[in-house]
Amino acid sequence: MDGGGSQCKTIVLDAASSRASAFVDPRALFGLEAGRFHIVVWLFIALASAASASDSHSNIGVKECAACHSAPSPIYSALGVTRFVRLVEAKEWLEHDKHAYAYQLIRRDLPAEELRKEERKSNLLSIEITKRLNWKEGDEDFKRKCLTCHVGYKSEQPPSPMDMNFGVQCESCHGPGSEYTKTENHQQVSWRAKSPQQKTEFGLWDLTSASETAKICLSCHLGDIRQNRFITHDMYAAGHPVLPPFDLQTFLDAMPPHWESLPKKLPFERRAEYHRVHFDIAGNTDEIQTAIQDSYDKTGRSMIGGLVANDMGIELIHQAVADPHTWGDYSIYNCMGCHQELKKKSVKSQTSPRTPGRPFPADWLTLDYPFIHVSSRGTQATLLTELLTSFNSVPFGDAKQLQLLSETHLQSLQGRFNDRRKAEKQATTKQDVRQWLKHLIATRQDMLHDYWVAKQTAWMVCVAVDELVEHRELTRDSVLPTQKRLRELLRLDIHLPQRQSVLTGQKAELEMARSFDADLCKELLNDLVKRALE
Repeated sequence: MDGGGSQCKTIVLDAASSRASAFVDPRALFGLEAGRFHIVVWLFIALASAASASDSHSNIGVKECAACHSAPSPIYSALGVTRFVRLVEAKEWLEHDKHAYAYQLIRRDLPAEELRKEERKSNLLSIEITKRLNWKEGDEDFKRKCLTCHVGYKSEQPPSPMDMNFGVQCESCHGPGSEYTKTENHQQVSWRAKSPQQKTEFGLWDLTSASETAKICLSCHLGDIRQNRFITHDMYAAGHPVLPPFDLQTFLDAMPPHWESLPKKLPFERRAEYHRVHFDIAGNTDEIQTAIQDSYDKTGRSMIGGLVANDMGIELIHQAVADPHTWGDYSIYNCMGCHQELKKKSVKSQTSPRTPGRPFPADWLTLDYPFIHVSSRGTQATLLTELLTSFNSVPFGDAKQLQLLSETHLQSLQGRFNDRRKAEKQATTKQDVRQWLKHLIATRQDMLHDYWVAKQTAWMVCVAVDELVEHRELTRDSVLPTQKRLRELLRLDIHLPQRQSVLTGQKAELEMARSFDADLCKELLNDLVKRALE
């Protein structure tokens, strides 16, 4: 088919199995070339499988979302709909977002000539990993252990053959759309007046919430055993790239945005009322408008995301200890606990007060965060202390003690998550940011020999420093040289072209993790925080 210069390869559809037999580039399905965007309606109809009607909140497939969110119609533009939502979200996501290409990076059924391309190294690795793990073609391992993250695969409602091509697509992050996409719901003006909490009743996940967003991201970027989203040590040993630590705002900044921030969506005079109703911010209109304008939202999201990562790391350990097939898997522990230099004494081998030779969970997940609005900091510190004690008592952790901790503290984890939701409704002030930086650098000072702790700390510090610059509390020239050296030392830039795999630079990153200059890192981080606190 020729669509204004774009070409789609012929698709041969096996009606009995609903499988496309030819290789399909997902961009071709949308008719994309040289920035042009078309909806190939007949192809959607041919490839889409019907969404399950038995579940009130079930997936409907990317084609339904794309029908409106590809390009605004003249009528929608005239009605002013685009003042609230641009209606080009599907285009931006498909053209630029790596999530849209997540399946294509690991796809194994490509023709030989396609696999010879430079950009297909990750596909060759995917084939090699499955061979090393002895996963047979057509079995469930690839679906349950790979596609759960790379596609959002769920056994109770597998994606259609077409949706497989689009990797982590709309409903993977926004929630199942069978209810909220109905004409009488979010296509109406009345939908705009509903609070984020009210919209969740229709299946739409609340991405205005940093806590909810972090949970969704971390279900893959950290792991969730209940959802079969867990990279085992065998998978790492077979060649799966190492997952980096997580900072919510840094990861959001690395994504090409297909969204608008709330302040840009609403006229300034309406923001105060919206925040008063939906975010429990007190005060008169002028006070609320000032709070919104002066708020350090990015640093707030970074802080909340760190807290949620901490909680989910603890919950992941609880999930693992409850699963006899998972407990004791080496991927639960800090990689550098085993993969370190033992021939000479170094700061990395000085684990006091820990017992030498006893692996611990990743250090970047086992830290306390001082968010002033969180009421359960004492509970958090107690839980972390007890957790680390159990790992210190016997090699690889005391399973019985950890099971007891699970029974005791899982409810408190939910209470702490509720605290996060309350905290994020409060504007993050300049004083909060500086208090946060001061505490962060103090509590992590002795842990910066760990490359991953240093990397996550640097991400968080840079988010806060950049926002101080935006608010004219710092000058860019005063911090740019230090930030530049940090970015080079720790490979802080995680933005990659859509089709480029993380395999590019993976070997260099692992070598850097083994031998990086911890003293220089401390010096640079302390200098940056010192300038921020002046």
